[in-house]
Amino acid sequence: MKPKEKILESSFALFREKGFQATGIAEILERAGAYKKTLYDHFKSKDDIGFEYLNYLSEQQRIVMLKVLSKANDITDFIDKWVNFIVRNQRNTSRKDCPIALFSGEISHLHQFDSYRNNAVQHVLETVEVCILKFEPNLRPDLVKSLSYELYMSYLGGLRLYALTKDRKVIERMKAQMMHSAQRLIKS
Repeated sequence: MKPKEKILESSFALFREKGFQATGIAEILERAGAYKKTLYDHFKSKDDIGFEYLNYLSEQQRIVMLKVLSKANDITDFIDKWVNFIVRNQRNTSRKDCPIALFSGEISHLHQFDSYRNNAVQHVLETVEVCILKFEPNLRPDLVKSLSYELYMSYLGGLRLYALTKDRKVIERMKAQMMHSAQRLIKS
């Protein structure tokens, strides 16, 4: 693995484990087995690594959704499979929540991240639109956008509430709300 990749991999793992604010450059370098000069050859600051992390998180969500999409038969099957994937993934992490929301909440006061955060969210919303259009290609553009927002808001809110309560029924309610939104807007 190239030094830049080692630094990114180590940084991303530490951000997931400890959070962005609690991760220091020295820890990143130690885990990556790299020197400070190597880090600064590739990145101006830890913020630059954070920008890369937001891009990575949004691309990972895109990959997951497109993989789920390839196995789905219709929009409700897509939602069902997407939520099932989310549930499986939540079991394997100590930091329960949407990774983009978790990271964004931590850096919300750092304005240098605003455009990167907005781009990451927009990337995910566009991916949700692609998924909707696979099954509903004739849906009006305004309804596609509206459904994309409703599905993503349900996902974000559901995961946040699940993280707070650990109540499995929250996930079922999230899925039901997503299904209801899809059915309502598609019938419009």
